[in-house]
Amino acid sequence: MAQLATLFTDFPLELALGGSLSPIDVAYQTYGTLNADKSNAILLCHALTGDAEPYLAGGEKGWWQDFIGSGLAFDTDRFFFICSNVLGGCKGTTGPASINPQTQQPYGSQFPTITVQDIVQVQKALLDHLGISHLYAVVGGSFGGMQATQWGISYPDQVERIINLCSSLTLSAEAIGFNHVMRQAIINDPHFYGGDYYDRQPPSNGLKIARMLGMLTYRTDVQLARAFGRETKQQTDVWGDYFQVESYLSYQGLKFLDRFDANSYLRLLRALDLYDPALGYPNEQTALARIKAKYTLVGVTSDQLFKQIDLHKSRQRLENAGVAVDYHEFYSNFGHDSFLVDYDFFEPMIKKALVE
Repeated sequence: MAQLATLFTDFPLELALGGSLSPIDVAYQTYGTLNADKSNAILLCHALTGDAEPYLAGGEKGWWQDFIGSGLAFDTDRFFFICSNVLGGCKGTTGPASINPQTQQPYGSQFPTITVQDIVQVQKALLDHLGISHLYAVVGGSFGGMQATQWGISYPDQVERIINLCSSLTLSAEAIGFNHVMRQAIINDPHFYGGDYYDRQPPSNGLKIARMLGMLTYRTDVQLARAFGRETKQQTDVWGDYFQVESYLSYQGLKFLDRFDANSYLRLLRALDLYDPALGYPNEQTALARIKAKYTLVGVTSDQLFKQIDLHKSRQRLENAGVAVDYHEFYSNFGHDSFLVDYDFFEPMIKKALVE
């Protein structure tokens, strides 16, 4: 079970786009042992709908279950890993469903717009709380990769290595478009109530539809064709889940309702859209030039969300700013989600990045 820290009690977190939050609860988990000089700490940054527990004991599976353990890619015999639920989430860290101390009601529509920069600032406060002033590495996939990059910008002297898996420096217009459609599905659900739905029926249909669309960007046509093809279900309404692939998407959407909040989904999608390394600096090159860490970037050629061309452009932008980038790419049937499941591909690259 995740641990909890309450931060920003003496002063509020001033948000990058205005507004503030205080106090902020942060759910986090640790794995491995911190060494005497605290030089083996690695921060793991989760993707959009992840949480603070990439590894779970007792038979359940965390989102990086097969990557963490003795001798594995994230070797708990050697390193001490910290993972926290992001600001704005709904898995223990302060977000829209949390109680606003000013009103004693859930924040709901009053929860401010947050950025990756705000998320990283909260992570830094957690590490200060834990007495860790230096990170051997920051590792993240997808939305977590953006967080890892921002760590190198915001705290260049406190990070030795950045490992960015399947994430470009900024989101493409197409990806922003997908996120817009997902948001509209939620916002136009009759039970959204402007975001203040916590004492009534939530916008479940809208959130379910949003998740189904999101799943199509995380996977590939090859994987879906192999898994489902044009197979149909027996004895079903032609307007319902007639094809097996439709049934799969409906199941994923329904399952998502049990673990995520619509307002958190809206806030985090927008933080993904808004990520700009140049925020707070004269231009992007000035921001990226602050990175001193060894930077590893891994792309997947079949990724339909963070496409190969976007990863290539990100590599070039980093190198133009003087960042030494170790770039790898490969093909996977799993597309964007490969960084969560394709252990055999990612394991040697992660180990190499953590050793060299």
